Amino acid sequence: MAPTVTGTNFNAPFNVSATFSNPGGTCTPGEYRQLVKGTFKVNGTTLDHVLCGQVKLQPNVLNEDGCPSGSCTAYGHRACPQDPIDQYLPQRGDGCDFMMYDAPGFSNISKGKTYSVDLSFEGRLINTAPGGTILISKTWTTTGSVVTMEPPAVASTTSLQAADKIVGVHLTHNSESGAPELHVVVTRPTGLPPLDAAAITLVMVDAAGHRAKPSRTADVHEIGNRARATASFVYTLGPGEITPASVEMTVHGGQVKMKVEKR
Repeated sequence: MAPTVTGTNFNAPFNVSATFSNPGGTCTPGEYRQLVKGTFKVNGTTLDHVLCGQVKLQPNVLNEDGCPSGSCTAYGHRACPQDPIDQYLPQRGDGCDFMMYDAPGFSNISKGKTYSVDLSFEGRLINTAPGGTILISKTWTTTGSVVTMEPPAVASTTSLQAADKIVGVHLTHNSESGAPELHVVVTRPTGLPPLDAAAITLVMVDAAGHRAKPSRTADVHEIGNRARATASFVYTLGPGEITPASVEMTVHGGQVKMKVEKR
């Protein structure tokens, strides 16, 4: 399926439904699992998407699409609360009918950029009683790109909120231009207003202790689905700028220091 532009989103909504049966017993052992791999790119910038904790979206390795416990952002775990986008009917504990809804892609897109989504999913029905035996599995893809020519309706930007969490900083290169890029990665709930590029004040520090601010304002990109989102502040570094080994960030009036991962 191909993602499409709807308002300020470039995503691919889909539904999955399934019916379990267990003659002579309940459907409690039957559960759904969703795995995903792939990439999100903007103008050659490959973005991180945090699936759960330290687990990120990988281009070639399937991982579960969310956290199975705690935040319960993964699909199909009966131990998690009933949700309109992830539910068993008539009740979660032993209902035989399962339905879920997802819409992976970009949020808060802007004019003049090329957004690319390339995702592969695997949905599994499993029997948890004997330890996760796969009853049946299906695969599908979400692939497409768009150049945003018309400016979408722009929502007011916001500073970092209490639920927004800076989870990492890394140095990489743009896959098209080869330019070095410094990424500050933030996990956040879905559906929040877009983050302002000025929400983070950043100073780079190289291995010799030299300090400098990036010469360019960050581009802020946000990806995710109906359960969670990952935003990235992307600073494109120009010729002659220092190579950061760490960064110092001012957020909410306080200072955060983080090492820079090199990729």
